[in-house]
Amino acid sequence: MKNKIKTEHMILGLAVMLLLTLAMFPTPSAAGNWKDSFNDICSKTQGSDTLSIKELSSLIERSDKLMPEIQASDDPSKKIYLQRLKKCRALFEFMIESKQGAEK
Repeated sequence: MKNKIKTEHMILGLAVMLLLTLAMFPTPSAAGNWKDSFNDICSKTQGSDTLSIKELSSLIERSDKLMPEIQASDDPSKKIYLQRLKKCRALFEFMIESKQGAEK
Protein backbone atom coordinates (compact mmCIF):
# COMPACT_ATOMS: atom_id res chain seq x y z
CA MET A 1 0.00 0.00 0.00
CA LYS A 2 2.79 2.43 0.94
CA ASN A 3 4.67 1.61 -2.26
CA LYS A 4 1.56 2.32 -4.32
CA ILE A 5 1.16 5.74 -2.66
CA LYS A 6 4.86 6.53 -3.18
CA THR A 7 4.59 5.57 -6.85
CA GLU A 8 1.49 7.73 -7.32
CA HIS A 9 3.21 10.71 -5.67
CA MET A 10 6.30 10.21 -7.81
CA ILE A 11 4.22 10.07 -10.99
CA LEU A 12 2.30 13.17 -9.95
CA GLY A 13 5.56 14.98 -9.15
CA LEU A 14 7.04 14.06 -12.52
CA ALA A 15 3.89 15.25 -14.31
CA VAL A 16 4.04 18.60 -12.51
CA MET A 17 7.73 18.99 -13.33
CA LEU A 18 7.04 18.19 -16.98
CA LEU A 19 4.25 20.75 -17.16
CA LEU A 20 6.41 23.42 -15.53
CA THR A 21 9.26 22.67 -17.93
CA LEU A 22 6.97 22.93 -20.94
CA ALA A 23 5.54 26.21 -19.68
CA MET A 24 9.02 27.75 -19.54
CA PHE A 25 9.64 27.38 -23.27
CA PRO A 26 7.51 28.96 -26.00
CA THR A 27 5.97 26.60 -28.48
CA PRO A 28 7.30 26.73 -32.05
CA SER A 29 3.92 27.93 -33.28
CA ALA A 30 3.95 30.86 -30.83
CA ALA A 31 7.48 31.77 -31.86
CA GLY A 32 6.50 31.64 -35.52
CA ASN A 33 3.41 33.81 -35.20
CA TRP A 34 5.36 36.98 -35.92
CA LYS A 35 6.68 35.38 -39.10
CA ASP A 36 3.10 34.76 -40.24
CA SER A 37 2.26 38.40 -39.53
CA PHE A 38 5.42 39.52 -41.29
CA ASN A 39 4.58 37.47 -44.38
CA ASP A 40 1.02 38.78 -44.40
CA ILE A 41 2.11 42.42 -44.12
CA CYS A 42 4.96 42.32 -46.63
CA SER A 43 2.99 40.26 -49.13
CA LYS A 44 0.81 43.34 -49.60
CA THR A 45 3.67 45.32 -51.18
CA GLN A 46 3.00 43.71 -54.57
CA GLY A 47 -0.47 45.21 -54.86
CA SER A 48 0.14 48.28 -52.73
CA ASP A 49 -0.85 50.61 -55.58
CA THR A 50 -4.39 49.21 -55.47
CA LEU A 51 -4.83 49.60 -51.71
CA SER A 52 -6.72 52.50 -50.15
CA ILE A 53 -5.04 55.00 -47.85
CA LYS A 54 -6.93 53.43 -44.95
CA GLU A 55 -5.61 49.95 -45.81
CA LEU A 56 -2.07 51.28 -46.19
CA SER A 57 -2.32 53.06 -42.83
CA SER A 58 -3.49 49.82 -41.24
CA LEU A 59 -0.47 47.99 -42.65
CA ILE A 60 1.83 50.68 -41.24
CA GLU A 61 0.20 50.30 -37.81
CA ARG A 62 0.60 46.54 -37.96
CA SER A 63 4.25 46.96 -38.94
CA ASP A 64 4.84 49.27 -35.98
CA LYS A 65 3.28 46.73 -33.60
CA LEU A 66 5.27 43.86 -35.10
CA MET A 67 8.73 45.47 -34.88
CA PRO A 68 9.11 45.10 -31.08
CA GLU A 69 7.92 41.51 -31.32
CA ILE A 70 10.64 40.70 -33.85
CA GLN A 71 13.25 42.58 -31.80
CA ALA A 72 12.35 40.50 -28.73
CA SER A 73 12.74 37.29 -30.71
CA ASP A 74 15.80 35.11 -30.37
CA ASP A 75 15.66 34.18 -34.06
CA PRO A 76 19.16 34.58 -35.54
CA SER A 77 17.72 36.13 -38.71
CA LYS A 78 15.67 38.79 -36.90
CA LYS A 79 17.87 41.64 -38.24
CA ILE A 80 17.03 40.61 -41.79
CA TYR A 81 13.32 40.48 -40.98
CA LEU A 82 13.48 43.89 -39.30
CA GLN A 83 15.17 45.46 -42.33
CA ARG A 84 12.65 43.91 -44.70
CA LEU A 85 9.74 45.04 -42.53
CA LYS A 86 11.12 48.59 -42.45
CA LYS A 87 11.33 48.57 -46.25
CA CYS A 88 7.76 47.28 -46.56
CA ARG A 89 6.60 49.99 -44.16
CA ALA A 90 8.49 52.66 -46.12
CA LEU A 91 6.80 51.55 -49.33
CA PHE A 92 3.37 51.83 -47.68
CA GLU A 93 4.24 55.35 -46.49
CA PHE A 94 5.42 56.27 -49.98
CA MET A 95 2.18 54.98 -51.49
CA ILE A 96 0.12 57.07 -49.04
CA GLU A 97 2.14 60.19 -49.93
CA SER A 98 1.74 59.45 -53.64
CA LYS A 99 -2.01 58.97 -53.34
CA GLN A 100 -2.40 62.13 -51.26
CA GLY A 101 -0.32 64.06 -53.77
CA ALA A 102 -2.45 62.79 -56.64
CA GLU A 103 -5.63 63.93 -54.87
CA LYS A 104 -4.44 67.55 -54.71
